[in-house]
Amino acid sequence: MESPANLPRRSLMPILVCLGMIFTAETTVAQCPNRGTVVDDEVSNSKGRPYQAKEIRTIVTYGSDGTKRVVVTKSKLFRDSRGRIRVERFYDGTGDPSEIVPTDIWIDDNSGTSVSLLPTWQTAKISNWISPVKVSDRPCCQEIDLKNPPYTGPEGTFEDLGHKLIDGVEVRGARTSYYSSVQAKLSGASPVRVYENWCSISLDTRMGDYVLDDKPKREITTVISDIRQIEPDSELFEIPEGYKITRADQSAPASSAKGSRSGTSAAQ
Repeated sequence: MESPANLPRRSLMPILVCLGMIFTAETTVAQCPNRGTVVDDEVSNSKGRPYQAKEIRTIVTYGSDGTKRVVVTKSKLFRDSRGRIRVERFYDGTGDPSEIVPTDIWIDDNSGTSVSLLPTWQTAKISNWISPVKVSDRPCCQEIDLKNPPYTGPEGTFEDLGHKLIDGVEVRGARTSYYSSVQAKLSGASPVRVYENWCSISLDTRMGDYVLDDKPKREITTVISDIRQIEPDSELFEIPEGYKITRADQSAPASSAKGSRSGTSAAQ
């Protein structure tokens, strides 16, 4: 998500058509390419299923002497009916970051254009992709075919965790575990890597996960809560007034936005 793409000059004009989608509602989705399924943070770009939620991601790392360090990132997640995504993140390297001002904000217009906002510095960096990376052309979340479960190889196992409710939204879970060897798996040893994920079929998006790595030992837990199936304010997907705008391939500010429309003109 952090990686910028450098665009050749000949490709600039098609992208500018898509660029306006972040800043104005008049541009239609039909003008931009079909991206397939794309996921930013826990949020997929599924259309017609608006929602917002809160996320807490906890990363616990363990030192060789058994000491552990806990770092927490809190986020606010938004997706509108057009599949546009906004993720506000709060982190400061501690276990309890303040939620007064976001550390950074990521906006994706679901058409190959994204913006990284730094509220403290009031800057906006615009990135474009002609051929955005797809997760797949399939929905983000589907029921598990227990007759044909995902293949894990001889050193892995797959478990269906069933269904549960999060704030009235039904989610389904699955866990994949890997062992250091087939012999270790058969002996009942602990896995060296575990990936557990939950997702909502009705919202077609991720709903939390758990990752364990043994060497070096690290645990990542993502919890989604306060899910509300409402349409986010359209202004959340615009560059705020007064922000300095740069392109991902520029080192100097391109302009200062005086509003959403002037921000679009500055980028062009």
